[in-house]
Amino acid sequence: DPLTAEKGLGLEVPGHRTQIRSVAVSPDDALLMSASAEAVKIWNTSTGRCVRTIASGYGLCGFFVAGNEHILLGTKEGHIELYDLRTAELSQQEASHSASVYGIAEAPDRKGFVTCSADKTIRFFDLTFAAAGSEQQAVTFAEVADKATEMPDECLSVAYSPNGKWVIVALLNHTIQMLFADTLKFYLSLYGHRLPVMSVDITSDSQIVASGSADKNVKLWSTQFGNCHRSLRAHEDSVMQVRFLPGTHYLATAGRDRELKLWDCDSYELITALKGHAAEILALGVSQDAAFLVTASSDKQLRFWKRTSEQLFLSEERAKELEDRFEQEAEREDLQDAAGGEAVTLRASRRTIESVRSTERLMEVLDEADAMEKGEGGALPVDAHRNPVARVIAYVCTLNASNIYEVLLALPFSHALRLLTHICRFLEAVSSLPGEGGRSDETKVLSAAATLETPCQAALITAYVHHHELAATPSARALVMQLRGLMRGLLQEEKDRVGLSIAGFGHLQRVMRRSSGGF
Repeated sequence: DPLTAEKGLGLEVPGHRTQIRSVAVSPDDALLMSASAEAVKIWNTSTGRCVRTIASGYGLCGFFVAGNEHILLGTKEGHIELYDLRTAELSQQEASHSASVYGIAEAPDRKGFVTCSADKTIRFFDLTFAAAGSEQQAVTFAEVADKATEMPDECLSVAYSPNGKWVIVALLNHTIQMLFADTLKFYLSLYGHRLPVMSVDITSDSQIVASGSADKNVKLWSTQFGNCHRSLRAHEDSVMQVRFLPGTHYLATAGRDRELKLWDCDSYELITALKGHAAEILALGVSQDAAFLVTASSDKQLRFWKRTSEQLFLSEERAKELEDRFEQEAEREDLQDAAGGEAVTLRASRRTIESVRSTERLMEVLDEADAMEKGEGGALPVDAHRNPVARVIAYVCTLNASNIYEVLLALPFSHALRLLTHICRFLEAVSSLPGEGGRSDETKVLSAAATLETPCQAALITAYVHHHELAATPSARALVMQLRGLMRGLLQEEKDRVGLSIAGFGHLQRVMRRSSGGF
């Protein structure tokens, strides 16, 4: 019999295969829509499970039609598509635009919507709802005749004011146009961005318009006179989405820097910054009660951000931001570019907050040592009974190979010069230890071996880092020459002692081999 193959069980992963370009939350916050190049998916917001996957065009924007049984989608091909969620099928499709539909906004009365496109037009549509029990299609849409409006440039985003008075359109020419919704006559032009405006939104009281641009700024505008209340440097890359939380003046912004930020538009303060995505954020959705936010990214992920009952203190958030920024600035790249652009230096160490704190503590120890030598008053350290030079060397010896370079690299030249002075005095003291006879010789050997390596390494690194300043400072030359003489003598003694020990162990090893061999 011929071999035949039959389809068995299969497993389909519910996630998107391509980047997610649009998200929308249903009016009752129970469902979430996400659209990408290959399909539109419906998710249950409480369980996080995918309940519908519908093959569609390349969705760029969309929303839930009243009743939660249909969704409207604007596609890259310029089509407006209506899907029935009960049957998971395409109900209606219209090629209304000749280019990508970048924005779609539902009218405040939920009986129509407006679309904006790269073909430089905005078009208005009416929604028709069939009566219950009717054999007609439940929901249909049709374009309003003679209401299509030409815009000065490509349209990237559109929004309806909640009071139904204005339509706000973001344009590629860096401006925002406000039109009267009923007559479509020009009302205001909001200009100030230096790059295309990617997204616009308006507060529930129709008082403030927010715009996010590729120039990394978010601007807040008055709807009364069109003046700019404040310009916020919101992100480190293009601002892709702006959304006001319903019933508030809190603004959520998302950008290509992979961050979601929440702003207070009354005090113009950043409330918090949320991180988690591995790629730029392209879409943002807000629940009707502002209980959660949804972001979608090029990493094909949907992330839910839920509001908690835990209080948020702005002072703590600012301190956390400063700590993160300081950490980023401290993490310097170890590749140094030469004039020709080639990497000439590669170190295994990396500057961190711990190394900077160690540098600050070393500076404090040097200042305390100088104050003790001068006999100045003030609070004395716990180990004030120790010699100032011994205190400095004791702290230097706590540094290890992983952080000593970074600690000394951040040390100012004035403190570096004092450190070299203390190291020179320490080496003088080690050199002056008696080297003849019995326990005196043992004392010198133990003292030098225990504390000689790290101070000498610190002196070499400090001289290397500050060699230009040392060469230009006449008073430092004598100190450097003295350090060189002392270090050469002591290190040569250590080298001879280590060499003698190695030779002795080698001789002992040969004797043991001959003894074990029967010689």
